[in-house]
Amino acid sequence: MDPSSSEILIGTDGPERLEGRAIRLSLPCQRCRYDLRGLSATGVCPECGLPASRSLEAAIDPTTHRLPPLLAPQAVGAAIVTLGGLALVGGVALAFHLIVMTNVIMELAPGATRLLYGLTMLVAVLCGLVGWFPVLKLWPSPGTIDPRQGRRGLGWLSTGLAVWTIGCGLVWWLPPGQGLGPGLMALVPLLGSVIYLVGLRRIVIEVGTRSRLFRTDQIRRQRIMDLVIGIVFIGLGIVLTWMGGLGSTGSPPPWWSLGRFTVGQEPTSGLAILGLAMLVVASVLVLVGLIYLCVNLRWVRRALQSPPPRLREFLDPPTGS
Repeated sequence: MDPSSSEILIGTDGPERLEGRAIRLSLPCQRCRYDLRGLSATGVCPECGLPASRSLEAAIDPTTHRLPPLLAPQAVGAAIVTLGGLALVGGVALAFHLIVMTNVIMELAPGATRLLYGLTMLVAVLCGLVGWFPVLKLWPSPGTIDPRQGRRGLGWLSTGLAVWTIGCGLVWWLPPGQGLGPGLMALVPLLGSVIYLVGLRRIVIEVGTRSRLFRTDQIRRQRIMDLVIGIVFIGLGIVLTWMGGLGSTGSPPPWWSLGRFTVGQEPTSGLAILGLAMLVVASVLVLVGLIYLCVNLRWVRRALQSPPPRLREFLDPPTGS
């Protein structure tokens, strides 16, 4: 007999015949979420009419079960989610700090500026220090993935944390620049964040294959290299703001300063305004991307902590077995 696709599904253990077998585990319908437990595997959902085989196909993930098991999947899942959350909190702190360092904000609210100036950097430094705990949980390698890839990823993560923490400490203790926005010292924690994200990417690519949603979703998945590009634009904005500060003095203004304007009762070059706008826009985009990244990492943690059942586990044993 030539079985149709509705009579056979391919699971981790090979093809499984659905005819004459019932669904014995809780299985929400893919369309309406009705629980199909107890119904025939070749039947349809009594609420919306969707074939039960479609819901079975969506619930299983043979690829996950064919991968080598992780040694401590729950610890790995918790560690990568923590690393993503620290990246988001640290990014918010640094973004607020860069905005607070602008002359306009300093003149509008000098008291609040002094408070936020130290508080934001304190939070950023603490994120760098706390980040060592999940890194140690992943040491010496996050599970049974390629040991070389795992060690490289952890090496990049550790280096990025060190550069980030030192850079944030330097920005904290050194006075802000005299231009429209932050000085070049702010580039040091940005460099640390790039190194950190490169290391996180190496680990997430390997571990994330165990999440079907992470592997297949092309719309809600945040690619880490896009965040790196955004951080590069933040750094470019800082450099342009600094260069624009050099062109804000002297007469006549140099040609590359793009003219001169008055911002907060201070002469400011057009290049500095352009750099500040680039810094703000890129910072917002990176923060939104970090939020999506945290959501993606939660997908991976959920798959590591509660892997989907095998197709054979969903079905009653075949008749006569």
